[in-house]
Amino acid sequence: MNNPVVLLCCSMAANLLGTVLKKYVTNRTDDPTKLGYIFNTVSSAVAAAVLLGMNGFHVPSAFTVVLGILFGVITALQQLSNVQALKLGPLSYTTVLCSLSTLIPTLCGAIIWNERIALIQWCGICLMVGCFLLSVSSDPTEKKASLRWLGYCAVLFLCTGGIGVMQKWHQNTVYKEELDAFLLIAFVFSTVYSGIGLLLYRRKTKIENTSPTKESANSTVWILLALIAVCGVCAALNNKWNLYLSGVMESAVFFPVVNGGGLILTTLSALILFRERLGRRQWIGIVLGILSVLCLCNPFT
Repeated sequence: MNNPVVLLCCSMAANLLGTVLKKYVTNRTDDPTKLGYIFNTVSSAVAAAVLLGMNGFHVPSAFTVVLGILFGVITALQQLSNVQALKLGPLSYTTVLCSLSTLIPTLCGAIIWNERIALIQWCGICLMVGCFLLSVSSDPTEKKASLRWLGYCAVLFLCTGGIGVMQKWHQNTVYKEELDAFLLIAFVFSTVYSGIGLLLYRRKTKIENTSPTKESANSTVWILLALIAVCGVCAALNNKWNLYLSGVMESAVFFPVVNGGGLILTTLSALILFRERLGRRQWIGIVLGILSVLCLCNPFT
């Protein structure tokens, strides 16, 4: 299946399914920190297994190993902040703020690789500022929770942007053919990082909690773990297909469709599946965010 249009549709579907399932799982926990560690441990392990089955493993260079480990840490932090943000705020707006992280690779491209920032991308930066300003609730009773959610979104924004920079960095070196090994190392190390974090967190909460906690039914736990595993499969396929498509499709088509189309699909899913109700201020912010992402992708190159 090498038809770019078919693969693009499959990639967007995998990304949407993974995002929707993550929100569903997040809504069914009272401890997002613990869930974040579990989610990333299981999903990263599954993603690594899928990539290993698809590509095998070839011994990479030391550069790829070191960068892959760093990539894995940032991926884990991204997932942990994403779970927290989804627990506190709406799926639609969280996804928009996350997608705005394309600004970071754009700016790094100009600073490090001497890439020109087009006028339309500067317009996207201005729209992005408006999107962030409108994301904070003007209601004093909700502002504290809104700022906490925005804080996690900021971490998510920085980590997602950092992922884009490291992918670009790796692909601008002589080791670019080692991309499959790079992704595999990243997911393996992300699994290890989150697994250790989970053990330390459980040990800490066990010491702090003097009263017994009520555990979920075993059947529910296994269902949630299965859904997290599906998210891992989606992450592996989405990464693999997007990397392939970015090399065979025109950037002016691929990036606006993937980013803008993904945002629209996620917003519709949030409204239909999770019945999110947004105020006029938030709707304006989401529209500005989608327009900002499209501008930052520079569809006129």
